[in-house]
Amino acid sequence: MVTELRVHGVSGGSAESVLDRPLLRRVAGDGSAGFHAPHPAYPAQPGPGGARLEAYRWGALTAGAAARALWLLLLPFMLANLTMWLRPPAGAGPTRLMRALARIVALSVTATFVLSVVGVSMDLVGWQCTVPGSRCVADRPYLAVLTGLSLGQRLALTSLVPMLVVGLLWFLARRTWTRYEGYPAPPTGAGDGLAHPCFWNGRSLVGRLRAVHIAAAFGVICAVLLGVVVPRDRSTAGPAGWLAPAGLALAAATAALLLACLLVLCLNQFVDRDSPARWAEGAMAGLRTVALLLTAMTLGYAAWPRPDWSPTGGLPGYGSTVIAVFAAQGGLLAVFGLVCLVLRRRGAALLGLAGPIVGSLAVGLSAAFSAGLSYRVADFLDRDDKPSLPEPSGAPPATASTLDPPASYEWAALGFLLLVAVVAVVALVGRASVVRRLRAEAAKVTDADFPGRRADDPGRAAAIDVAVAKARLTNRIGPLVGLAYVPLALVAAVMTGLALAGLRPVEETATRSWPAGLLSGGITLGTYLIGLTILGLVVLGVLAYRYENVRRVVGVAWDLGTFWPRGAHPLAPPCYAERVVPELVKRTSFLAGQGGVVLSGHSQGSVLVAATALQLPPQWRRRTALVTYGSPLARLYASFFPAFVDAGVLAEVGGAVTAPGQPPRWVNLWRDTDPIGGPVQVAGVDQRLRDPAGFDIPPGDTVHPAVAGHSGYPDEDEFDAVVARLAERVRQAPPATAEPAPAGPAAAEPAAAELRAAASGATEPAAGEPGHRRGQAAAR
Repeated sequence: MVTELRVHGVSGGSAESVLDRPLLRRVAGDGSAGFHAPHPAYPAQPGPGGARLEAYRWGALTAGAAARALWLLLLPFMLANLTMWLRPPAGAGPTRLMRALARIVALSVTATFVLSVVGVSMDLVGWQCTVPGSRCVADRPYLAVLTGLSLGQRLALTSLVPMLVVGLLWFLARRTWTRYEGYPAPPTGAGDGLAHPCFWNGRSLVGRLRAVHIAAAFGVICAVLLGVVVPRDRSTAGPAGWLAPAGLALAAATAALLLACLLVLCLNQFVDRDSPARWAEGAMAGLRTVALLLTAMTLGYAAWPRPDWSPTGGLPGYGSTVIAVFAAQGGLLAVFGLVCLVLRRRGAALLGLAGPIVGSLAVGLSAAFSAGLSYRVADFLDRDDKPSLPEPSGAPPATASTLDPPASYEWAALGFLLLVAVVAVVALVGRASVVRRLRAEAAKVTDADFPGRRADDPGRAAAIDVAVAKARLTNRIGPLVGLAYVPLALVAAVMTGLALAGLRPVEETATRSWPAGLLSGGITLGTYLIGLTILGLVVLGVLAYRYENVRRVVGVAWDLGTFWPRGAHPLAPPCYAERVVPELVKRTSFLAGQGGVVLSGHSQGSVLVAATALQLPPQWRRRTALVTYGSPLARLYASFFPAFVDAGVLAEVGGAVTAPGQPPRWVNLWRDTDPIGGPVQVAGVDQRLRDPAGFDIPPGDTVHPAVAGHSGYPDEDEFDAVVARLAERVRQAPPATAEPAPAGPAAAEPAAAELRAAASGATEPAAGEPGHRRGQAAAR
């Protein structure tokens, strides 16, 4: 018996809503990702074409609990991980270069995160707040205990806070590693495409990268601590003359550790997913062990009794370290951008610069979050109604007890304010102007679907025009993002240069000038905007736990950002596809052996079923068909991820389930009003649905038929007809056998070649078939 296996899209609803059946039971999987079918104890109407219905619900992997929603606080990590996957297609050499650059940028984002916690604990608390007589320790016994320690001991004790935070990240990353990346896949092969048998098996690579990031995180903490204590020991003569040489040795070891972390990310023997050196895993674990030992020795060195000294200003070297890391990130992204420009492919989104742009966003958000955290903690510790920001005159803090975050964070706060302003202007003005231009194109679609009806009801026609125009706005995302990115990149470069020169946004002036006051107010507003953003993410996580609708919104962000494996940043939110795709492959193979299966995927589910088709063993492909709807495969994935999804890959998807000389067993449904889905542009696969279903108010109703857009595809009559047709083609396919057959994408090449060869032909169903509207070329 043929089974229709439905896979929902981003943060989909319950299995009951996916199948439109009330009484279901789980037949495979678990509560996080399970397969559900109508309960056999109750009569259930079969699906289209008499197929047995089954649903795969994977939404709980991404939006099932508040703890997972709170991963949004690590949004910069997720964006840094995406940077590597957004690259253009290239040869082996340039690919290795772009991977190395993306992984180093990801490592630097981890360093920025660690530095933000270091700034709060070691700079604000250990260095500035807990000096004897400070007002910020009054009535705070948990801080007052630090005043009885020497400065070195206070710094050593407060350095435990970032170490605990790194330990928490280590725990979370390892916990998700065992749950998401822990599903076995074939251990052999080489390649980088979705059809490669090891593509969804990143367990070993994630473990090695995690060891590097943890080692680098501890190395950063040691570097900051030694950067304060060692210069003091060198400038102080006393009986403990061995402290300075010991500190220099620890500093040299820390520098070597950080350099080693950078180098291993560039060497293929360490970071190759499929065939690393046999000793790579042990070497990475050894690097992490060395970091832990070095951290223990650094703590002991800093806490060793020595003559105390009084701190002044901010933590020595901390502010310069922050801006140096940000400047290095900008340089890395500039090189990455130049490589992408050289290798860009025609039709790629953002001129092929999607990777550097997303990487820039990751870097900028990490710096902004650090600044917001630093200023809000400083305000809390100061017990002052006035924020810990410079006066418009640029004068130093009025009292010695006023905490002063590093000047580099002032630039970050100002930059975040500019980011919000530019994005808001582009979103409002750019979107409105583009939609107006698109309405002219949309009117042609409306008039073709409902000829002669515009004169009868101009308002109804205009409403449909707007729906089509807004849907086509997705295709103009690139120019809008570029319009916002160019000025922001130039401003960021100028700000970085000014910060490296040691200048602050508000310089010392003899009088209070209005530009200085404006800048000071802008910095203040920027810090509060950052704080509100962070607080909003926390509240969103709490609401996601309590409310299903909010959980779906959170799931959309996670689903789109965590489809790709953790190939660059191992501490990012986990990749759900590393569990979903292997499970779908196994279940689809089982159902194909029971009579056949029609894989039915909506939105992101269409991407999952396409990846599943490429991974299916060849003997089960002949008993499998695909129906996708609202699919972003060509519209978004081929534009933003051209190295992994392009016309050739989509042809291989069709060839994987289509026997040579046979009608296609893949149908893709799409609407002009869908802002996400679109045609996949494979010959004989696309079928357009008219939306809305009618122009006039139906008899017996009081409102016009609604514009369905991205939802409601299974409610269409054409959907049932398509599934029934595919189910019949699966029944007519020759029986599946378990005999060995060539593995990998080569097995699908004959049918894929036919699809590519027919690409210039008609792409709509034959006249008389359900869903026949007009040619795909005319629709485009």
